[in-house]
Amino acid sequence: MTHVVCQFSQLTQQFDTKTVFTGLSSTLTGGLTGLVGRNGQGKSVLLALLAQDLPPTSGNIRWLVPFYWVPQLQRLQGLRLADALGVGVLYDSFERIQSGEASAEDFTQVEDRWHLPSLWEQELHQAGLDLPLSTPVQQLSGGEQTRLALCRAFLQPDHYLLLDEPSNHLDTEGRQWLLAKLTQHPAGALVSTHDRELLQQVERILELNQHGLNEYGGNYAIYQSIRDAQVSATEQQLATLKRNRQQQKLEQQAALEKSAHRRKQGERQRHSGSQSKLLMDAQQDRSESTLAKLKQQHQQRTEQLTAELGATQTRLEIIKPQTLRSAPDAAHHSLCLHLSELVLPYVKNVPLTLTVHQGERWHIQGRNGSGKSTLLRVIAGLEQPIAGNCEVHGRCVYLDQHFSLLDENESALGNLQRLHPDSSETSLRTELAGLRMRGDKALQPLKELSGGERLKVALLAVLIGENAPTLLLLDEPDNHLDLDSRLLLEQTLADYPGALLVVSHDPAFITALGISASLTLNT
Repeated sequence: MTHVVCQFSQLTQQFDTKTVFTGLSSTLTGGLTGLVGRNGQGKSVLLALLAQDLPPTSGNIRWLVPFYWVPQLQRLQGLRLADALGVGVLYDSFERIQSGEASAEDFTQVEDRWHLPSLWEQELHQAGLDLPLSTPVQQLSGGEQTRLALCRAFLQPDHYLLLDEPSNHLDTEGRQWLLAKLTQHPAGALVSTHDRELLQQVERILELNQHGLNEYGGNYAIYQSIRDAQVSATEQQLATLKRNRQQQKLEQQAALEKSAHRRKQGERQRHSGSQSKLLMDAQQDRSESTLAKLKQQHQQRTEQLTAELGATQTRLEIIKPQTLRSAPDAAHHSLCLHLSELVLPYVKNVPLTLTVHQGERWHIQGRNGSGKSTLLRVIAGLEQPIAGNCEVHGRCVYLDQHFSLLDENESALGNLQRLHPDSSETSLRTELAGLRMRGDKALQPLKELSGGERLKVALLAVLIGENAPTLLLLDEPDNHLDLDSRLLLEQTLADYPGALLVVSHDPAFITALGISASLTLNT
């Protein structure tokens, strides 16, 4: 039976007047657990609470084992790799022993630990960090520092790990290394991630949304099948409620018409004099009382159905992935891109020759630093090649992970108006409303919106209008997106008629795009 490592109950977190979540309770067990949820729901806050780096507004946390937390983009302290890994003192002792300058204290320090230097080297080698432990930390790139932080976590096999988006900024080899280390880590881990390949290996999934924390036993495939069933059931419930409300309106109308018919009959009898006035007045009072009760009953039923309908619609919006209307046709260009003996700046690789035609989907592969982003920026005209030719036929749009085509200080509506000056404000607001960006949300500065919301604006900026771009360049646009936003991006691009060049380290994303060819850059 899986052992319990942590229990938490009624966790509530507030910052000033903003409530992040309330009343979260669950139990963490050994093994690998995934934490998912839309961006902005508080996953990083929950991990910080569990790591006891942040005190909860209210609630309790009880750990039964030691734990170790790796926040997003963690940069370890220390001058050398050995210091950053927390083994600087031992490393220095081994170095003095190796050089013949050791003291008795050094030999005491390393007693029964002679295996550690080879373990440290092996850990760094597996992470793709083939560097001496004396290497200054400041020489490492951002991605290398992320791997170093994870190495320190994996050097503590008895610690339960709390990892926040550990695969972000890792290339394909780095993600494969991370997955292997996580599945081998004996103490278990809770991993906040949108990486479906990683989620496919977990034993259970915790989903955080605005209603609380839900548990799903099994991996991502099981989680997705349950979510699909929930969406289907909620859609059926919504359809039933709409039918019931329509039926309620018909019954109310029929009852009112029947009451009006009886009233007319009573008035005719009153005018004919066939009944006494006293009797007619009593009948009229009863009729009006019955009608008032009937109207009240129908009003209560209508309000109940409307409330149920609203709650069900809200629940469906929470669990159902969004969709964007199909991309418009791209202007027809049989030849979209031709590269001839292209030499990229900043990197050393062989000259590139490549031809891309209408409808083709290319995956640009290579390790971090091999020039993938540089290639896309050269094609987009944002960088100049050292040598060779780059010919783009038709309109080309570059969409990177930061959505740089947008101005973060402008609103969603303002960005669309700037990029599509011929479109009316009404039509642009309608497009935004279709993606749940209504009212004030459409007028907020982009920098105040989530990554998923910025993605929606970027996709609208690219795809609305009469023609889609002939060539779309995607530079890891999925990197900071939650699961729902990734699905939205995939579904939107599924019907994209132009040519795609994609940089991504997410195998599930690449598979969903239906890649037809690949280019690997080597340095």
